[in-house]
Amino acid sequence: MSINIVTIEHLEISCLCMKQLLQAGMTENSAIRHLEFLANNYAKYRHLGKLSPDHADEYKIWSKSALLAKKHSPDKKYREFLRIEHGTPRRRFARTIYDQFLKGSLTEKWMNQHCDSKWKVAVITLDEDKELNKLAKREFNSPDERWEAAGIKF
Repeated sequence: MSINIVTIEHLEISCLCMKQLLQAGMTENSAIRHLEFLANNYAKYRHLGKLSPDHADEYKIWSKSALLAKKHSPDKKYREFLRIEHGTPRRRFARTIYDQFLKGSLTEKWMNQHCDSKWKVAVITLDEDKELNKLAKREFNSPDERWEAAGIKF
């Protein structure tokens, strides 16, 4: 087992660091970044069993458009036409964890449920990503609801 597997203790330390940075006057945009990274790695390890850098081929959920684009662009690099998309944006995912920490209720059971309901990753096209960006300010109950609102089909 890797020493880099994120635990609840690591998340709590990151939340405490974020709290202190905010109290010291740092913006949320800067203070939350480490928590975003660790929270995503916790969820990725829970769902995929590894912490490798993201690559489209490691994800099972592909939009119909992404599959079609891959078929028609066999010689292109994925980054030229595809994007790995977190159904719950990483910032929103981390904010929820931070809020749970502030309540004193950040537990392994809660975190695992949070990952199972909110952490879902799909491969989409750059055009589908543009549609998602139009919904940036809206809150959704699930990744599937967000993707449906953007018209992404799987």
